[in-house]
Amino acid sequence: MSAPELVTLFRSIIAEGRKVHPVAGDFLEHFMDGAGAPRRMSLRWLRSFRAIQRAERKNQRRFERQIERAARQLGDGASSWVHDRWDVRINAFIGTELFYVSRVSLLRSRGSFVVTRTGAQVRVSGTVRHHWFDPYDWDRGRWVYIPKHGFAPIAVGRDLVEADEARNFLMESHHVQTLEGTRRAGRRRLRGGGTRFEWSLAGAEHR
Repeated sequence: MSAPELVTLFRSIIAEGRKVHPVAGDFLEHFMDGAGAPRRMSLRWLRSFRAIQRAERKNQRRFERQIERAARQLGDGASSWVHDRWDVRINAFIGTELFYVSRVSLLRSRGSFVVTRTGAQVRVSGTVRHHWFDPYDWDRGRWVYIPKHGFAPIAVGRDLVEADEARNFLMESHHVQTLEGTRRAGRRRLRGGGTRFEWSLAGAEHR
């Protein structure tokens, strides 16, 4: 298929796709017209998908386990810092709009917490900076599913890029969560038995 024919095909995909998956259509159009400029994802839209929620929760639990280990080692009046970074690979569920925008992506979470014991009480507070990202490209796998058009070889997208009719670009999103928690000294785990972990989205970033 020639480059002009591919352009016509992709324009028709954009027009038809917007009726069912408007965000996917918008990002495909940016692939055609955006000259490679990065795009920031809507955080509200991104976090509405179960795959993203599970990835975020997986990294939260990793931090929680590290905090619990640090808390068990504290003596009265002592404090400890917990710093780390966790990555989780995200595979979007087939059929969701996220799948048509980003089949495979990465969530990188950087956390910093202070754990302090005063008498019988241990308190924890800190923040996690989440960075979700994925290049919108046509370089992964052999086939891509295009709604209403079925499976197409990855080469169709590459051909558009090579013909200077489209540009790959970076998709990303940033958000910050805060953590507050308490426990009774000597308990095995921070959660349960009257203790708690409370995660909150920082500021007005849930857009």
